[in-house]
Amino acid sequence: MNSLPYPRGAARSIAEARSGGLRPAEAVLIVLAGRFDWPNPMVYATPGERYRWDWLKGLSAVVLIDASTRLGGTLSDIEEAEPAQIDVIDAERGLGWLVLFTRPHLRTVRWPRAQVADWLGDGQWHHALNEMKEQYRRRTAALRRMAPVAEVDAIWN
Repeated sequence: MNSLPYPRGAARSIAEARSGGLRPAEAVLIVLAGRFDWPNPMVYATPGERYRWDWLKGLSAVVLIDASTRLGGTLSDIEEAEPAQIDVIDAERGLGWLVLFTRPHLRTVRWPRAQVADWLGDGQWHHALNEMKEQYRRRTAALRRMAPVAEVDAIWN
């Protein structure tokens, strides 16, 4: 059994829900700096301290920092838990990154500024994008029903 403490916030309740087969619908926000008012489950950690992260396995995690945050081994510890995805947002500077891996060296891909602004703002960009994807899915499903594709049997000589 892991003897490290859970970070403050929703970590223990997420772990208990996971043991019952449940998982959060949204990304888990790991707040290392600042205060945020979002509907996502939030966890509060102190940078550089060791915590139990095994409950993150298969979940998406967004680490929220500011310009003065020193991550230490926090990203590596989180990555060891095998989350589905790790993103980092610097709320103070308006920057964001997708973490590809932390070892042997940290490798990231920078988010577009519009995506960071959307996360820090009202989320309209993501909502509009999801709505467009859903409209496209419905339209293509309707077109498939109207004109089904028939495959021709192969003719062998």
